[in-house]
Amino acid sequence: MREVWIIGWGLLDTFLKYRFLERMLGAKHRFAYLWFYLGSLIYGQMNVRFHLAGTAGGNLIYLCGCAFVLNLLLFYGSVVKKAFFTLWMYCAQGVTADGLLIVCHALAVSEGRIRCSDTVLYSIGITASLVQYLMMEILQQRLYILKRDFADQDICYLMSIILFIYAAVSMIRTMFSGITDWAPEALTVTAVLGSLTAFGGAALQVYCIVKLESRLLERLARQRYQLMDQHIEAIKEQYQQMRKVRHDIKNHGLCLAQLLSEGKIEEASAYLEGLTSRIEQGKPAVQTGSVFADALLNPKYQQARAQGIDISISMAVPKEEQIAPVDLCCLLANALDNAIEACGRGSGESAGWIRMKARMHTNCWVLEVRNSMHSAAAVKSRSLLHSKSSKPGGIGLQNMKAVVERYEGVLDIQSDSCFTLSVMLSLPSASKKRPSAP
Repeated sequence: MREVWIIGWGLLDTFLKYRFLERMLGAKHRFAYLWFYLGSLIYGQMNVRFHLAGTAGGNLIYLCGCAFVLNLLLFYGSVVKKAFFTLWMYCAQGVTADGLLIVCHALAVSEGRIRCSDTVLYSIGITASLVQYLMMEILQQRLYILKRDFADQDICYLMSIILFIYAAVSMIRTMFSGITDWAPEALTVTAVLGSLTAFGGAALQVYCIVKLESRLLERLARQRYQLMDQHIEAIKEQYQQMRKVRHDIKNHGLCLAQLLSEGKIEEASAYLEGLTSRIEQGKPAVQTGSVFADALLNPKYQQARAQGIDISISMAVPKEEQIAPVDLCCLLANALDNAIEACGRGSGESAGWIRMKARMHTNCWVLEVRNSMHSAAAVKSRSLLHSKSSKPGGIGLQNMKAVVERYEGVLDIQSDSCFTLSVMLSLPSASKKRPSAP
């Protein structure tokens, strides 16, 4: 019966850990859970049978090392991010177990025993695992932004805190396990303080991750406000140009009227032809029907042309009742900025090309941006991996994915002969309320 319980608990434990990693990183293979379970079973049994790691530090190195290699093979994401989740999963459980072990050891010593019974130790392991599952649920449900790549320095900052907490609590537990001749009162007080330190360390791990998410959200919001400021400036510039045109039309009309009154038909015709040519030159290159999208796309279109990029834009955009202008411009701006930047990395006579188009369908809006590539992009099996290693966080791509998730859409990236970014948004009908931007 005990063996059946151990096997069942092992299956549940590996399944919950696999589900956490699959949601936070994404699985590479169809039967990734089977390989995850077999790999965990193999390196765990090897440690039990051959005693490969007998100390707390040895267990940390051996178990985290084996789990890290397994995660590298089975899940997507950066190497640093996989290392972070591997270390956190082990240390979160270890810190909780050490906190419980301190109290249980104090109770055992007060009853005249040298160490805790095997049943107590097994119960401690189960309780620590349950606390770990609760912490994993918090990460999955609340900290959705950690599903995307964040800066390596942020990950290293969290890993250093986690390692420090784990080492400190492990040291307290090791020193406390040698206590056998203390007075019961002193033993109880010391055990309570040691356990509170361990549980405080576990809470501090979660707190640091929550604070990191808040900082990332602030960075996202800051970029959104910067984007809105750019749109406002572009609209102001267009308004000033319209005022100039309206002012000049009066003078042009007076000039034409004078030429016609004097019977100078050919001169008036030539003047009108020149005026028409100037008006056509000032006509926006991109017209989508949305003043916000036009104000955004036209300056970027001219920027690309000035860099020698062969660019074409054919756009149909949703109404304001279906998508918030700031969300629409967030998608268009970041997609076009990435394409322009990719083309700008090239050298030689050709600066590359960009093809941007969007179409409206019955219940959805589809955007596709294709551009030439001068270097390989960090894309694996249509999963979003930010390639801006020189720019922390890939905030632009994170903003795009946040908008896509809010409208229950799909974001897809492909990299073969060219780079293709596709977005499909599920749009509400005019009678339904659109999702609100955070």
